Amino acid sequence: MAIDLTLSSKAAEKRLWIALGVSLLIVAVEVTGGILGQSLALLGDSAHVLTDVLTVGIAILTLRLGRMRHTPRRTFGYHRAEIFAALVNGSTLIAVALVIIFQAFLRLQQPPKVQGPLVLTVASLGLIGNLIMAGLLAPNRKTSLNVRGAFLHALGDTLSSLAVIISSLTIIITGYNGIDPLVAALIGVLIIRSAYGLVRDSTNILLEATPKQFELGKIAQTIRSVNGVKGVHDLHVWTITSGLYALSGHVTLDSDSISQGSIILKKVAAKLKESFGIEHVTLQMEKETLESIQHESSTL
Repeated sequence: MAIDLTLSSKAAEKRLWIALGVSLLIVAVEVTGGILGQSLALLGDSAHVLTDVLTVGIAILTLRLGRMRHTPRRTFGYHRAEIFAALVNGSTLIAVALVIIFQAFLRLQQPPKVQGPLVLTVASLGLIGNLIMAGLLAPNRKTSLNVRGAFLHALGDTLSSLAVIISSLTIIITGYNGIDPLVAALIGVLIIRSAYGLVRDSTNILLEATPKQFELGKIAQTIRSVNGVKGVHDLHVWTITSGLYALSGHVTLDSDSISQGSIILKKVAAKLKESFGIEHVTLQMEKETLESIQHESSTL
């Protein structure tokens, strides 16, 4: 499985490097167009893409750190670096979105004259670039939290580019410049929406919450289904990094199974890997007693 993860991370990194180049190009074009065209919506879109540059850059770094050897001091290596990066990226996105919304409010009081044709051209180029980014990141979005974050940003950028295109067309047709800050505020809301999930998921991982796709009851039932296991308690499941899970707990065995305890625990670990993809399993073996049965019933 470790080999598969390494190959997966290398494939994701290759796509991330291409996405990084595309996003840098989009930022340069949209910042120039936003300044020349006096469009806050276009500048807001470029700010969102700039956070993509940071997201993709940190994602590349953390994928490389994740392939570094484990040491006696860092027994899980640098896997958690990805989660810290995801939390920082999500928090940064929310801060940027709030600034955009505030600036949109100020501009609504006195909308500047926006150069509609120029903004339309630049936003159309941005849309093409964002679609390319989303296509590059889509295949690996489920293997890494940071790749997922970059993919979500690309989708958000695609929607915001569409919104800028619509606003520029409105300005060209009607001459109403107030649509530009309104669209900028909408982009800010879209950024917050995509960033919230990233902050929530990374925070849950750092708090070692049970992954949302797992149910402790089903995992306990799977453990108890192994011959020789009478019960399980003090069960904990958490995420080390994207796609890498750990489990610890106590299993109770009847007195006849104690001598074969190590064999039973290996069967439990194999069952957990097969059924849930949980790689790191640490279980303490206990002899079945009335006290352990009562403990199990109170903790599960």
